[in-house]
Amino acid sequence: MAIIFLIILALLFLVLAICLFLGHGAWLIAGYNTMSPEEQQKYDKKKVCRATGIVCFACCALLLVLAYLGYRVEYCGMDESLMLPYAIGFVVVLLITVIAAMIYMNTKAKK
Repeated sequence: MAIIFLIILALLFLVLAICLFLGHGAWLIAGYNTMSPEEQQKYDKKKVCRATGIVCFACCALLLVLAYLGYRVEYCGMDESLMLPYAIGFVVVLLITVIAAMIYMNTKAKK
């Protein structure tokens, strides 16, 4: 059951990533949509959306890998203790993606 939930969540992140890659959905970006219109003019909306879309796509990919690993543990007899390196890898990849997106938004996405 948890595997199905992870796949549905990954698909939602994929839809969100596609919308953001197309330049739509800036209202979903928490820091951007709360800025004043003057502050928003300082940023390239399409680049901010693209950077956030990359983070959403990374979350989608990580959730799909997690669903696959959960399937392996549940049905194929993979030992749960082998999940720790994957969990550490997930956290590292997600942190690197978020930090890179923040740096990109604060340097390249500014007009």
